[in-house]
Amino acid sequence: MSWFGQRQEPGADELEALPPFQCTEQEVQRWNDEWLQYLRSEWEFQLAPYTAYPDKPPLPDSPLDLMKLSFGFGWPIALYCDREALEGRRVMEMGCGCGNLGKLIARYTESYLGTDYSTLALQIARLVSPPSCTYVHVADRAGLTPFFGRIDTVISRFFWIHQNFALARQNLEFLALFLKPGGRLYADFFWPDPKVEQAIVFTPDRPLSKAHPSATFRYSREDVERLVAGHPFRILRETVSTEMQRRYVVLERRPAP
Repeated sequence: MSWFGQRQEPGADELEALPPFQCTEQEVQRWNDEWLQYLRSEWEFQLAPYTAYPDKPPLPDSPLDLMKLSFGFGWPIALYCDREALEGRRVMEMGCGCGNLGKLIARYTESYLGTDYSTLALQIARLVSPPSCTYVHVADRAGLTPFFGRIDTVISRFFWIHQNFALARQNLEFLALFLKPGGRLYADFFWPDPKVEQAIVFTPDRPLSKAHPSATFRYSREDVERLVAGHPFRILRETVSTEMQRRYVVLERRPAP
């Protein structure tokens, strides 16, 4: 039985924002094509197994310092997260791609769950990651249900910067199913440096674009508050990094009423 929905995309430049469980086969193919492009230039990095990174450096105390952590020949992990939210925790990554973060961060966690829209990326992730990593497609409800209410921490990199308001709200609803009460979600919203020339930047209320699928969406503090309203989350803190052009927001999962 197929996991995927069968919906027609809207016309013109607009892409419909579908909830993860309603992911279509067309959406899967779009992201598979994206990953094929990345693999043409980054295959050595993307296909390197976790055994190619034998080091286990201590995690820094500061989330901003954690972003600079690197392993062997790899790039800095670019992850904003508190050390105590990773060490010995059940961690989930939204938008895990080929497992580039999972194969590294899993050496600190109790377990790691990666989800993505690309079936190609997930298959590569399974091949390069340690046994403590599990990878499940976002539309595979049966495969994901055992993880509901069991996750301590949700992380992501280069993910929320590409979410418009409609899609971000659907992702919050999706991720709320997994987080335990008191669990944390770490989100990386785009906040441009006015001194830096930008490519394509939209406001959160703009529809997703067919012509610019990698466009970023600029979130103010008020936009984040509006996004969280009506969802079982509260804002614990935010950190604005001009260097990274990010508004890092830490959300806490509130108990069910």
